[in-house]
Amino acid sequence: MSRPLPLLFLLACLAGPASGAEWGEPALWQEATFFDALLAARDRQARSESDPAMIAVLKAIASQASQQVANLQQIEAYTKTQKDNLSYAFTQADPAPSLETIGANFETLTKGNDQIRSNLYYLTARCRIASSQALPDPEMYQAALLILGQIQQLQLELNALYLDGVADQRLIAENPWATSKDFRRQTELLMRSIVLIQDSVFAVYNAGYELAMRCK
Repeated sequence: MSRPLPLLFLLACLAGPASGAEWGEPALWQEATFFDALLAARDRQARSESDPAMIAVLKAIASQASQQVANLQQIEAYTKTQKDNLSYAFTQADPAPSLETIGANFETLTKGNDQIRSNLYYLTARCRIASSQALPDPEMYQAALLILGQIQQLQLELNALYLDGVADQRLIAENPWATSKDFRRQTELLMRSIVLIQDSVFAVYNAGYELAMRCK
């Protein structure tokens, strides 16, 4: 089995949402409080017309959600690879050098998960903005369903990633002789980052579902 390889190039491969520089990162607690209150104040009668670019925007959101699926697939593949790397490390008389590389991989994967979570909250904000101008329209509704389809695929990928993370964690727990406190902490931070993605998936799905219902 080959020596574990670092994954420091992973973050450069993770594509964020298009035009992210124009939007910036959302302030999540403000989004959950002030922005929702603003949308609630706009009743359906107040939305007398929709932005002519709405369908193009919805398709762009679906494309960005699809990119997050691809990002998560990439992270899931690397996380699964770490199980083989760990098995190799634990066969060595001195596993420390291999575990040091794997620990760096865990840190990189954690950052990748955090980036995906941020991207999904960004898409949540975009869905909410689109909802504020959505009107019943068959083509808009189909575009909104595309968004929901990508989010459902994202959930499936997250489920697979979680199982891979648990498998890595179990293997580490079975070999406490080889690991240090810092290494176990890196493992815990990776699992925490995986679990936290779930909240962002719920957020973007709820926003996408509301959008679809306004377009129906």
